[in-house]
Amino acid sequence: MKRVLMRKLAPAAAFMLAGGLVLTDAANAQSLGGFPIREPGAGSSSSNGSSGAKRNKNGPLQIIVDVNGPGPYKSISKAVDDVAEGGVVYVMHGVYNESLDLKKSVFIQGDRGPGSGVEISAPMNSTCLTFDPKQPTAHAVVANVQFASKINSGADACVDVRQGVFTLKESDVLGSGVRPAIKISGGTVMLEKNRISAGSEGIYVNQGHSLSQSFIIDNKILQNKVGVDIAAGSRADVVVAGNEIFDNLDSGVKSSGYGSAKLIGNKIRNNKGSGVILDKYAKLSLVRYNEIAQNTGDGVAIPFGVNGVIEDNSIVGNDGLAIFVREGLEPKITNNVMQNNGGQKCSKRDRRKKRC
Repeated sequence: MKRVLMRKLAPAAAFMLAGGLVLTDAANAQSLGGFPIREPGAGSSSSNGSSGAKRNKNGPLQIIVDVNGPGPYKSISKAVDDVAEGGVVYVMHGVYNESLDLKKSVFIQGDRGPGSGVEISAPMNSTCLTFDPKQPTAHAVVANVQFASKINSGADACVDVRQGVFTLKESDVLGSGVRPAIKISGGTVMLEKNRISAGSEGIYVNQGHSLSQSFIIDNKILQNKVGVDIAAGSRADVVVAGNEIFDNLDSGVKSSGYGSAKLIGNKIRNNKGSGVILDKYAKLSLVRYNEIAQNTGDGVAIPFGVNGVIEDNSIVGNDGLAIFVREGLEPKITNNVMQNNGGQKCSKRDRRKKRC
């Protein structure tokens, strides 16, 4: 764990960190974003087997889970039930055959040391993880964990986020093939540096509340049917930035929602459909600085007419058109590099409109 030396500040001083976490100095600050920052094993041992975690009235602040070890905690679910609100569950290497149902603020950290990793293998027809807290302000963070659904599972998704503030990072999500790998239906969600594959959708966003948000940042999204699907009923603002979205069996990104969809700096390539589809109700789209290449369909397809901006992209080597726009309402299209796409050359009209 990194340690940071800071000058003593006034009790009211606070710093905003990445992801919205706040570090406050209250003379004896012991938390980061509401989560304890003590090293595992610090303090005295407790009779509940939490390996040195201190206890508050709601349970220990830290619990170590080891399915192959001698300690009392061999189930992540049991540790989540017992740990204090906002506590930390450290998970050692091993395969955990269970489904996690998170109802409160908790930090689940998979072991980063050498070994086989932490794998959560869900029972048939069960989600790998559901986050549906009792309090909509609850915040869960899950890091360095592998999730795997059973093939052809009837569960709604492998990871199912319904409300609250949820962060998944540096993890691997393997879908069932017939349901989304990750489904987001509410809350504020950050997906960062994950590998997401084998779902009907890699990430399916259907957040009905207009104040919901999703941030999909620096992930590898591959071998799903659709890479990222923002559903027609979604009203959330969705940011898709810095991802590699490739080798999906249909489109790379499909946006049909009423909220704004910002696609920035992604590599969207080798998908069997179009690279990007702006469909139906997508009215506030921004597609900028993306590499959209070698997709079987169009680079960007706009079948129903939308507004927004498509600019400064490299749209190269797609089998269909670089940008297909049905007659009618269309976004501002400017300063894109469009080369070697099937069926399209840069026409005088395109050059006059600065489309290419």
